[in-house]
Amino acid sequence: MICIYVHALVATGVVRNARLIAADLALAGHDVQLVTALPGGEGAAGVPHHALLPGVGHSRLREKADAVIALHRHLRAHRPRLLISAGNHGHGTVWAASRGIRGVKRLYRISNDIMRAIPTAPSGRWKRTGRVGMARLIAADAAHLVLVSPTLSDTPAFDLARRSGRVTVIANGIDRASAQARIGDAAPHSWLGGDRPVVLAIGRLAPQKNFHTLLRAFALLRGHMPARLIILGESRDDARARLMAQGQDLGIADDLALPGTVANVFPWLARCDAFVLPSWWEGSANVLLEAMAVGAPCVASISAGNAAHLLDDGRYGRLVDPGDAPAMAIAMAQQLDRETRLYPGDRIDAFGMDAVTRSWRDVVARLLGT
Repeated sequence: MICIYVHALVATGVVRNARLIAADLALAGHDVQLVTALPGGEGAAGVPHHALLPGVGHSRLREKADAVIALHRHLRAHRPRLLISAGNHGHGTVWAASRGIRGVKRLYRISNDIMRAIPTAPSGRWKRTGRVGMARLIAADAAHLVLVSPTLSDTPAFDLARRSGRVTVIANGIDRASAQARIGDAAPHSWLGGDRPVVLAIGRLAPQKNFHTLLRAFALLRGHMPARLIILGESRDDARARLMAQGQDLGIADDLALPGTVANVFPWLARCDAFVLPSWWEGSANVLLEAMAVGAPCVASISAGNAAHLLDDGRYGRLVDPGDAPAMAIAMAQQLDRETRLYPGDRIDAFGMDAVTRSWRDVVARLLGT
């Protein structure tokens, strides 16, 4: 049996990839479970979903502690041969819960940058020390590490695992035809297809995603042309209220919408006039692949994981410094202008799902000795 763990089935790139991995391994004939701390959300077709906790805890720390205890019990009861932690936020839970469980190999999928070496990024010294310490623990514990981008290979904590052959890079991919089939016929928001161009951003309302800089850049853009900004995403803290307050201060609140998360991003991406990924850091941003798959003109941070590779160093979209609001405003203006717009074209065909699923099947087969 294979258990694939994520904290909750929410609308994130990690969860979308966990579902894809689970469904494909089941299709390949493996007995697969999708295990989460929290109930709810969309699972994977043909894969049982086990939720460990009855609901959201009083605090994130208590919730994680309860998840460790519950996952430990689940592992003792089911005794999987392979436990896959599908994203960085679940690695601590998987590491702690699997202590003392014999015969379970651990595979950690490194879904995000741990070092976060951008000088102006909001990454405190003590938090970074904690992340590096956790990275060393899971690298020592792992039967294998899967990195979602070659840019993550430079992480010093993974050096020993890499030298011992326990590291594989499997970048994210996407099925272009499936993405386009989900566009649909109806605009999901009244601004899309309206009289003013719409810039779209998607991601958790977290410091990593750098939406505060995006709002400053959009205010500069709005000073030169009419436009609207939609940010899809949510947070369990007051991040939405803080972004709306910043919008009020910048005078753009009437042209700013934060509708929350959506199950299907493709109708939004296909109808926006430009998509922007302003993140300080990423691993391999699923949402950029999704935007490219439906032909959205893209602006991406140069430090957003493998964004530069996906956009072929600026040939298929604009790349910007995530800390430079004026440069971001200029890049958005260029992508809104039909005369200067860069389209992703057929670039997405280089990042199809065949290589991704084949690589995952090969890694799992090696670990299980099949």
